[in-house]
Amino acid sequence: MQSEDLEFASEWSATALQLMAAHGIPPSPENYSIWFRYVSGKLPELNKEIDACIESGHTIDIEVTAALQDRFFSDGKLADVTLSTGAKLNTEVNQILKIIEETVGNSTALGTTVREASEGLTNQSTPNDVRRAVEAIVTASRKMEDRSVELEEHLQATKKELDELQQNLEKAHTEARTDGLTGVNNRKAFDEALARAMAAASTSNAPLCLAIGDIDHFKKFNDTFGHRTGDQVLRLVANCLKTGALEQHFVARYGGEEFAVIMPATDIATAEAISNKIRETVQARELVKRSTGESLGRVTMSMGIALLRDTDSAASLIERADGCLYDAKHAGRNRIITECHGLEMSHAKAS
Repeated sequence: MQSEDLEFASEWSATALQLMAAHGIPPSPENYSIWFRYVSGKLPELNKEIDACIESGHTIDIEVTAALQDRFFSDGKLADVTLSTGAKLNTEVNQILKIIEETVGNSTALGTTVREASEGLTNQSTPNDVRRAVEAIVTASRKMEDRSVELEEHLQATKKELDELQQNLEKAHTEARTDGLTGVNNRKAFDEALARAMAAASTSNAPLCLAIGDIDHFKKFNDTFGHRTGDQVLRLVANCLKTGALEQHFVARYGGEEFAVIMPATDIATAEAISNKIRETVQARELVKRSTGESLGRVTMSMGIALLRDTDSAASLIERADGCLYDAKHAGRNRIITECHGLEMSHAKAS
């Protein structure tokens, strides 16, 4: 979770619980995760779905929330953490409701005490009658005050529990979209990020490039030196991509030895220059076997870059970037091929 989000986590938690109560949603961990996300505004598509349901007058019942859960929160890892912390959340919510109920009951009892004491006083009441009435009211008031203090203390403790729960949910959400070996985003995160980037580019009319890269001769390297050394190579390349990409770029492990970089607000010439720097950085890194200090030489990578078109789908953009990567492999590897270069190569063959 980002630091700025942490500042609002408690407020979001409280608002989420209030909305769940307002719509008659059971305080289960699955439902809580949906409404917390709704309040945070981190998933615009989720907010759009819920707002449309509310505006149309449809009841947000268990079936609706189950459908939202399947669509937006289907990650197994996230679900596991949610379920493991669900009992704690349910216990906390139930305790809050119990104390509030008891507090309201005491408030009613205080009103009854005051009314009875007032009715018992007349113009003929003695000082002792007044004293007894005042004592009864004071006693009832103190009981009410004690319950209010207890409620406040428990709410503070629950706030801390909810903060910890939300941090666990956010951590699981991040882990479910992170490649465990390299630490960069995984394929699921890539698919989501590409959809968002394409939608944003369509709205802003800004350029969007997609680069897909592949480690040259990785299988041979893996077979020669072993999978553990192969994993070291994957981590090295991932690190070069993370450090070489711009802040607004999105680096992901696309699959196997393939990586992808989504480049919003980046024209194809800039994308090519950045990719070349990354390629040169990878080539400059000498691999050393940690156990023996033996030099394993260097690895190289090839990359293909495609520029988003108005008619593109995610699949067609990926296909063109992958086609440029294929051209880079067949042109000798350790190079960058963009769509422009690909066209030039095709014209040269035709001539």
